[in-house]
Amino acid sequence: MRANVTVLALHRFEGEPLEYEDAVWIGDGAGRGFLPPAGPACRRARVDRPGALRVAFADGAAESLLARRWAELVVRACGAAPTPLLCGGAGFADVLARAADRWPELTKRYLVERDRRGMPVQPYELRKLERGAHASAVLAAHFAPHPWLSGRGQWAVAVLGDAYLFQVRGDRLWRVFPTSRRPDVATSNGADRAAVARRVRCARGTWTDRDLLYVANETAGAWFLRTALAGGRPWEELREPAAGSPHELARWAAARRRAGILDKGDLTLVRIDPMPGPARPPGDRDGAQTLTRGHSPATPMPSSPAGGH
Repeated sequence: MRANVTVLALHRFEGEPLEYEDAVWIGDGAGRGFLPPAGPACRRARVDRPGALRVAFADGAAESLLARRWAELVVRACGAAPTPLLCGGAGFADVLARAADRWPELTKRYLVERDRRGMPVQPYELRKLERGAHASAVLAAHFAPHPWLSGRGQWAVAVLGDAYLFQVRGDRLWRVFPTSRRPDVATSNGADRAAVARRVRCARGTWTDRDLLYVANETAGAWFLRTALAGGRPWEELREPAAGSPHELARWAAARRRAGILDKGDLTLVRIDPMPGPARPPGDRDGAQTLTRGHSPATPMPSSPAGGH
C-alpha cells in the first residue's frame, strides 16, 4: 500500500517529554518498520510497498513501572505477527500473550542495567515490577491494497481497551471503530487468553485513495469524535499541526487543553493518507485477502458531520 503517514505525539499536560508512555509501530507484513522514540513529535513518512501497511498502537499505563517499554514490546509483537492472528479475538489474545512471555527477560535486563549504572532497583520499584506493566489500550490495524484495482483496498482492526480508528470520506466522518468506550488492560504478567479474546473487538472495511484514516489514543480519539458529532471538522483542525513542527503541535494542543475540549493525557494520533498506486495483475494478490477473515463490519457514522479534507 502506498501512503503518506504522519505520527503526532505529545506528552501529558505539565508533564515531561520523556514521561510520554505510548508507543506506535508502523511497518509492513515482512516485519520491516519503525518505532518513533518517546517525546513530542510530528513525524512524517512515505510508505511505498506493494503489501499491507500495518499500524500498531499501545497506551502504556503511567502508574506501572516500565510502561513505555511494555508498550514498545506490544506494538513490535503486533507488527511482527502474521495478519490472520490479528483478525480475531483469539489470535489477538495470542499475540499479547507472546509479548507477555518476553517480559521476564526484558525486566531481567533492566535490573542488570540498573546495577551497572550503580543505581540498583529499590524495594518499592521491585514491588511495581512484580505487579507487571500495563497498557490501557492496544490497537493493531492493517491496510491492504486491492489485489488488482489501483487506489482502493481493505482495512482490518483489532482493539483492546480505548483506542480508535476513524475513516474520513468526502465531506464527513464515514466510519469510526469502536463506537463505544470499553476500558481494559493488557498486562505483562499475562492473562487468561480466552477472557482476553472475549474482550477484543474486531472490524473490517474498505478504503480508497480519496479517504483519510486515523488511529488515535483515548485523548485524541475522544476529542476527534466529540468534535465531529457536534458538526465540526477535526480533520481540518489537524491539518496545520500535522504539517508543522512539534512546537506547533504543542501550541495547538495547549489551546484546546486550556479550553477544556482536549483531555490532558498523552496525545497520540496517526494519520494515514492513501496514495494512488499502480494496478497489479489479478494473480498477484500479495496476501490482501487475509484481511477479510473473522471480522464484523464497523459501524458507519451518521451523515450529520460535514466538512472536507
